[in-house]
Amino acid sequence: MEKIILPKISEEVIDDCSSRFVIEPLFPGYGATIGNSIRRVLLSSIPGTAITSFRVNGISHEFSSMPHVKEDLVEMMLNLKTVKIKSHSTEPVIIKISKKGPGEVTAGDFEKNSNIEIIDPNIHIANLDNKAKFELEATVEFDRGFRSTEDAERSNIQIGDIIIDASFSPIERVKMDIENTRVGRMTNYDKIILEVYTNGSVNAKDAMIDASNVLIDHFKEIAFQAESSNKMTQTSETEENNLIESEEHNQISLEDTVEEINGKTKVEEAGFSPRTTNALITAGIKTVAGLKRLSDLKLSEIKGLGQKGVNEIKEKLA
Repeated sequence: MEKIILPKISEEVIDDCSSRFVIEPLFPGYGATIGNSIRRVLLSSIPGTAITSFRVNGISHEFSSMPHVKEDLVEMMLNLKTVKIKSHSTEPVIIKISKKGPGEVTAGDFEKNSNIEIIDPNIHIANLDNKAKFELEATVEFDRGFRSTEDAERSNIQIGDIIIDASFSPIERVKMDIENTRVGRMTNYDKIILEVYTNGSVNAKDAMIDASNVLIDHFKEIAFQAESSNKMTQTSETEENNLIESEEHNQISLEDTVEEINGKTKVEEAGFSPRTTNALITAGIKTVAGLKRLSDLKLSEIKGLGQKGVNEIKEKLA
């Protein structure tokens, strides 16, 4: 297998909750393949924390009215879904608010808990008038992905508990751009620009590392299973031998027909094997003169050529 140029990654920190990552250089087409894979895993598979249910003192269900509170239960539920929170425990944690009006109830009013960290204490929950006595309990869980109310575990649900659709992902948005970059004389290599925005409960760089490890773990299962690996190796060797025999036969017949190679000779008429010819044409090399101007390093960077093709070219042009 020919050696693939591995990319380098750099990070530009935008603020505490976001960073811009540049990954380059990548073979043409690899930008979309790798960029989309990382982006999808970032948005779907990074674990995080969310409020999964809550209860308010004196309220039995989500369509009840609350005296002395401006918001109804549905509006309060939506506000609780936006609370940015981080849990240091893998088990469900109960957090509480107890407050008298008048005034505003925010995420910062949750009582201190050693397992819970409120990322943004200014998120609005409710408004109370001067007669209000507000008591709320919320269940916080650590998980990954999205959990609908239909999928929630109901064995511990009691009367008065209101279940919330929970999105555990700490990644709020991932913006991806793919641009061209130069490698030697080649200008069609890919560059990925990823902007990762989090809710502040995780670091953008750590999220990138976690997403990459998720992909690596899956690819390892494909690449290193012994039975599958043996089968793929045997098939690959058989196909390669057949290809070499075919190329050598074609090369001999082409060499017999080409008497002279000069600078104006087209690469498809120079007597190279079909594999080498296709690789040169794909790289934009049309004549032998253009081929002679390339250094050994530039030749080795041509996609699909390989060391065998480089040796073949050197022998032809000697």
